[in-house]
Amino acid sequence: FAGRIPALKSGKYDFTTDMNVTPEREEEVLFSDPTCHGGLVLAVLSEKITDHSFISKMISSFDKTFIRENRYMLFLEGILTTIVITIASIVFGTLFGFLIYMLCRKGGKLSNSIADFLVWLIQGMPVVVLLMILYYVVFAKSSIDGAVVSVIAFTLVFGVAVFGMLKMGVGAVDNGQKEAAYALGFSDMRTFFRIILPQAIPHFLPSYKAEVISLIKATAVVGYIAVQDLTKMGDIVRGRTYEAFFPLIAVAILYFILGGILTTVISRIEIDINPKKRREADILKGINTND
Repeated sequence: FAGRIPALKSGKYDFTTDMNVTPEREEEVLFSDPTCHGGLVLAVLSEKITDHSFISKMISSFDKTFIRENRYMLFLEGILTTIVITIASIVFGTLFGFLIYMLCRKGGKLSNSIADFLVWLIQGMPVVVLLMILYYVVFAKSSIDGAVVSVIAFTLVFGVAVFGMLKMGVGAVDNGQKEAAYALGFSDMRTFFRIILPQAIPHFLPSYKAEVISLIKATAVVGYIAVQDLTKMGDIVRGRTYEAFFPLIAVAILYFILGGILTTVISRIEIDINPKKRREADILKGINTND
């Protein structure tokens, strides 16, 4: 609600409605003549709901949250938006972080200074503030959808994290590995991709998995820029039904499921590339041990 006037001023909206006229708002936007005049009333607990048993209340709450008006579709739409933002941010963020690292790998002063400034800027700024700056300032005059802005913001956040992980992982590989590869005639790029990077990945993959979980939870704030993700859809249902239990529980469960799926995938990759975590049968696959 608080973002409607900034969105109106930036051209995101053509008009908005259902607002009270205040002197501060009149300084920012032009109001039409009032379309309705409402009065204040008092509301008390209805006697109709005080005698219901716990089970009947739960059944009624479940019906209002999921069944009535097919509101379960709102949760499905919300989780789909969250999945798209999360997956896109992970993919683009990984590529962005890898690109930054490759540019800084040789230790150039300019590239490292730019990377250090970018890391300092993004890590020191709350994600909500970054989202709002991108949506209401950087892309204020454009028609870019809020979901795209969210992907851009979380790509920056995740990319900076991946950049730090790569520095940590590569730093954990003994420098003798590089020297041995050079002695065997390997080029610099071939040494990095064939020798250094495969040994560095197991070092930072646990941190990568934790960052994915953090990213999933961080996407819950995209509702601040009018993106109808899972959390926002839960708020919409809660606002319509005046029920908090099932909407919030459903949102929490869906986040747990999404996080569990992604961590399972990453854990499987971790097992496949880390010999210490692979089964002996997988390590010796294709080798005849009977000889």
